[in-house]
Amino acid sequence: MQCKICGSSAKLVKTFIVRKKYQAEYYICDKCSFMFVANPSWLSEAYEKPINTTDTGYVLRNVFLSRKTLLLFLFLFGKNKTFLDYGGGYGILTRLMRDYGLNYLWEDHYTKNLFAEGFEYTIEPIKALSCFECFEHLPEPLSEIERMLSISKNIFFSTVLLPEKTLPSDDWEYYGLNHGQHVAFYSEKTLLHIAKKYQLYFYTDHHNLHLLSEKKFPKWIFRFVIFLTKPQFDVVIRKFMKSKTVSDHNTLKSKGFI
Repeated sequence: MQCKICGSSAKLVKTFIVRKKYQAEYYICDKCSFMFVANPSWLSEAYEKPINTTDTGYVLRNVFLSRKTLLLFLFLFGKNKTFLDYGGGYGILTRLMRDYGLNYLWEDHYTKNLFAEGFEYTIEPIKALSCFECFEHLPEPLSEIERMLSISKNIFFSTVLLPEKTLPSDDWEYYGLNHGQHVAFYSEKTLLHIAKKYQLYFYTDHHNLHLLSEKKFPKWIFRFVIFLTKPQFDVVIRKFMKSKTVSDHNTLKSKGFI
């Protein structure tokens, strides 16, 4: 089997039953340590319900990540740019970021925009995009990553890293065997390969938060900014940011939204 990231040889390492009825074969690359599911034929069924009922951390995760995204994007790019949540789900993160005051847009091919309707991405210039809990869903990662990079060369994303020296145990929750949507698993080595392929800089917290960027800065800054994002920072940030909550309400009313 050929690796979907670097094209090198990949070997079969695990076989699981997904969605209680499909046999899934997991391959890992000898060179870049990317692990992927071969031919996940069940994906159309898996995405009949794009946000899983068992994802009870969905709202809290968006609140948690909104603070980190806000501080990172303010630090790197400033508050007067336009940003995008790619694979934005129900639009919670987009709404939160607009409530903070950033001009944030939404895009998702699978999920209905419930909380940020009226602020969908079209062709606006985007300075940076967020893409949370999406990379592991990509059956053909490079084609989707290239689409993201055609929008912006700065991608802040989350995906739990594969361990460097040993494969996760069979009960690793991130396999997502019950829903079958997780089909791509990245090591830090994999993400470094992607960064080099597209001539980008790579930053990581070595666990689940990562940045591909055209911008070079000391790597400790990324980890420090991510560490800083505590709830108390909301009070400080809101003193110099102007929320779009009310202005968005007025804009949507003027456009006839109910």
